[in-house]
Amino acid sequence: MNKMLVKRGMAFILAGALAVGMTACGKPAGDNTGTATNTNAGNTNAGAGKQVELKFSHIWGGATDPFMPAAKKVIDDYQKANTNVRITVDTNENEAYKTKIKAMAAANELPDLFSTWGGGFSKPFIDSNSVLAIDDYITAETKGKLVNGAFNNLTYNDKIYGMPFFLAAGALFVNTELFDKNNVKLPATYDELLTAIKAFKAKGITPMAVSGKDKWTIAMYFDVMALRAAGPEKIVKTLTKEGSFKDPEFLNAAKRFKELVDAGAFSKGAAGISNDEAEVPFYDGKIPMMFKGSWAAGKADAKDSKVAGKIGVISFPAIPDGKGNAKQFTGGAVDAVMVSANTKNKDEAVKFQMYFAENFSKESYLAGAAMPAWKAEDVDKSKLPATLVKVVDLTKDAEGFTIWWDTLLAGKDTETYLNALQELFMGAKTPEQFVDSLQSIYGK
Repeated sequence: MNKMLVKRGMAFILAGALAVGMTACGKPAGDNTGTATNTNAGNTNAGAGKQVELKFSHIWGGATDPFMPAAKKVIDDYQKANTNVRITVDTNENEAYKTKIKAMAAANELPDLFSTWGGGFSKPFIDSNSVLAIDDYITAETKGKLVNGAFNNLTYNDKIYGMPFFLAAGALFVNTELFDKNNVKLPATYDELLTAIKAFKAKGITPMAVSGKDKWTIAMYFDVMALRAAGPEKIVKTLTKEGSFKDPEFLNAAKRFKELVDAGAFSKGAAGISNDEAEVPFYDGKIPMMFKGSWAAGKADAKDSKVAGKIGVISFPAIPDGKGNAKQFTGGAVDAVMVSANTKNKDEAVKFQMYFAENFSKESYLAGAAMPAWKAEDVDKSKLPATLVKVVDLTKDAEGFTIWWDTLLAGKDTETYLNALQELFMGAKTPEQFVDSLQSIYGK
């Protein structure tokens, strides 16, 4: 259980740790390779060795994706310093990528390297012996560069299979200007959150941004409400099939979630729009609240952002009769890059895997897109984007981090959860029916 729950030791202090957001979404970008100069190539040896081509699949290809520049720079830098290596990149947006990488694994056609998520998402890949265990490549020096617990969600059967780059933290991003202009109080309690939702709704303003089409964004909201209702230990125990969704805490979470829906928290058309579309009005300054991972800070502080300087970051409040509290966060070190067990160039693939994870972590942090899992004592924190610093400050006293349900659950169980949640969101299931659907994961 401790491996699934990211304890306070994984939390980062801005002065000593990098932390980053979970999954970013982008539009398909096709294949690309890089040729830019490199200023921090680590222990690479330019031009050494035989010519090698490495295929790398990931999700950071969209033109508006805050992680895209960082990913491209790191790949470009590596190739410049290692002229014998050619990185062939294939990208897809989040949901399409998940489907594609699962299909590739099932067909035994995984690329040499691929981005993924720890916990239950990658467990089927490990169980089918599709991923290379990298314990023999990880030195004490490498471990010392990472925050404590960074490998917790990437360790299976006591072996490490992935290199992490981000820490993620779910938070409620709020447009303080909209709150002030409409004389609405920032919510510190659940009742105040409901009051704020109803106040904005009465003024014709959609209170919260969400995509009902991309189900993981609905789950962002429910996961934190379940954490507030049940507490971290029960969440992990139940998702790993050592408990029961029939416990009253889960019905409490479902009823509170439906309460937000019924109060008009989300737009009526949310069920038919994508995550990219759902975020637009928030970043345009038209929607006051959005619960997302820490990666949302990147767009809020972008050079062309319409909400720069207007975004606050608060914890989702505790809910009535809940066992959890506002110092417990969803997230943790989950995002990672793995190497296919079938790669013909294991040493070269792992060498790039290590380089990419460390430098992607740093570059994304500097860009304000994420909080890194690699320590960054050399980063000038005064130059960090304001919203990201707010996330760091919010989580510095965190009691712990619990990874998202769609990551902790494995295989078909994830789809069972997300489909049932979408039905609850759309009113096709009652909270009681939703809980029954969750319990079916247990086969009873």
